[in-house]
Amino acid sequence: MNTRNDHPAWLFVVFPAVAMLLGWGLRGYIGGGPYGALIPGVFVALSICLLLGYEMETAAMAAVFGAIGVGYGGNMTYGQTLGFVREMDTLYWGVLGCLIKGAVWGLLGGAVFGLGLDRTHYNRKTAIIALLITIPAFIIGVQLINEPKLLYFSNRLDRPRGESWAGLLFAALALLAFLRARGPRSAFNIPLRFALWGALGGGIGFGGGCLWLAFGPPEMRWVGWWKMMEFSFGFLFGAALGWCAWLNRERLQTAGQTGETPPASWAPFALFLAFVLFTFYGRGLVFGLLPEGFREATGFGAWSLRIILTMLFGFVTFGAVTIILGLFSQHAAWQAAITLTVYHTVLDYVRDLNTTSEFGYRLSYAGQQIILAVSSAIVGFLVYRLMYGPRPVVRLYLLVLWACYLSGCARSFIHKDLFFPEEGVGRLTAILTTHSSLILVHGIFTVSAIITTWFILTRFRDEEGTGAA
Repeated sequence: MNTRNDHPAWLFVVFPAVAMLLGWGLRGYIGGGPYGALIPGVFVALSICLLLGYEMETAAMAAVFGAIGVGYGGNMTYGQTLGFVREMDTLYWGVLGCLIKGAVWGLLGGAVFGLGLDRTHYNRKTAIIALLITIPAFIIGVQLINEPKLLYFSNRLDRPRGESWAGLLFAALALLAFLRARGPRSAFNIPLRFALWGALGGGIGFGGGCLWLAFGPPEMRWVGWWKMMEFSFGFLFGAALGWCAWLNRERLQTAGQTGETPPASWAPFALFLAFVLFTFYGRGLVFGLLPEGFREATGFGAWSLRIILTMLFGFVTFGAVTIILGLFSQHAAWQAAITLTVYHTVLDYVRDLNTTSEFGYRLSYAGQQIILAVSSAIVGFLVYRLMYGPRPVVRLYLLVLWACYLSGCARSFIHKDLFFPEEGVGRLTAILTTHSSLILVHGIFTVSAIITTWFILTRFRDEEGTGAA
C-alpha cells in the first residue's frame, strides 16, 4: 500500500472531477435512474481510493459505498424541474429546485461514501443500523413533504411527477444523526465533512449546471446543452469530494490501513446474487399481478400497499441491503460496485435496441436476457480474477471505466441509421441529422476517458494493492 502523502492537491481535485464528469455524462447518455448513477459513484470512489493508496480490501468497501451512495440520488425526478429552467418566467424556481436536489444528492451520497471510506471507528453493526434507518426515514420524508407537494419542483398540472428529494434528505439526516449518537465526534467528522462538501458540490454543480439550458443558444444544437449540464454537475460534484479527501487525507490514509474489511466469503455473495435477481425480476412479477391504477388509488389499503412495495423494491432498500451484504464479503462488494454497474449500462442499451425506433433492431426479450447474462458473466469473472492479481484496484477501475465507455460507444454508433441509412443519405449524415451533438458529446467522453486512464496508469505506478486473502 502506498502510504506516502505525495499526491498534490490539484490531483485530488482534477482526477475525481474528470472521472465523475465522464461517469455523469455516461449515466445520462446510456441510462438514468439510480442504477445509472452507480457509474459516477464507482468512478469517483475508485479515484479517491487510488489517491489515498487503499488496498483492494479497503477499496472494496469504499467502492460499494460510493456507488450506492451516489446512486441514491438517482431516485429523484428532475426532467420537469429542468423544464422550468428553459422558461424565463419559471427560471428562478427551476434553478432553486436543481440547487436543492443537487445538494440533497451530494449530502446523502457524501455521507454514505464517507462512512465507507473510514471504517476505523464504526463497527459493522453500527453501519448496518445506520443504513437500515435510511429506509423508514426516506418514506417519512416522502410522505410528509413530497406526496402532499408542500415544496414541489415539477409540473402540478401537466403529468405531475412523484418527487422524492425530501425523502432522501430525511434519509441523510437520519443516517448522520445516528452516526453522531453512536460514536465520538472524531468518528463522525469524516461522514459529516463528505456530506457537507458533497452537498456544496452537488448543489452548485446542478444548480449552476442547469443554467446551460437557460442561456445556451438554441441554434447551437450541436453543443448538447443538456449534456453540458450533466458534465458540469459531475465535474463540480467530483471536485468537491476530491477536495474533501485532500483536506482529510492523513486521517483517511490511516483508515485505509486499519479499517475493518470483510473476508472473501462466497455465502454472502450468493445471497447478494439471489437478492439482485429477486429485485430485478420479482418486481415485474409482483407489479404484473396488481390491478391497474393502484398507484393513484386512495384509501389506507392502497397507501399501505405502496409503502410495502417501496420497502420491497425501492432503491433505498436495495442500496442498503447491497452495502450490508458487501460488508460481509469482498466478492459481494466488488461485484456490486462493478458488475452491477456494467449490467445496467448494458441493460439500458439492449432495451433501446428493442423499444427505440431509431435503432430499429427490435431485439426480443430473450435476446436481451442472453446479452445481459453473457456480458454480466464475463465482467463478473474478470472482477473475480482481477481481485487476486497484482494492482487490483487499478485494474478493476480500468475494467469498469472502459466497459461503461464501450457501452457508450454502442449507444452512439451501433444503431440502424449507421448501418442502414435511407437511400441517398450518407451514414454519418443520417446520424448527425437526428443527433447533432453526437460528435462533441462523444468527443468529451473519449477525451475524459483517456485523461482518467492516463491518471490511473501514470500517477499510481507504486500502487501495489494485495489480492484477496
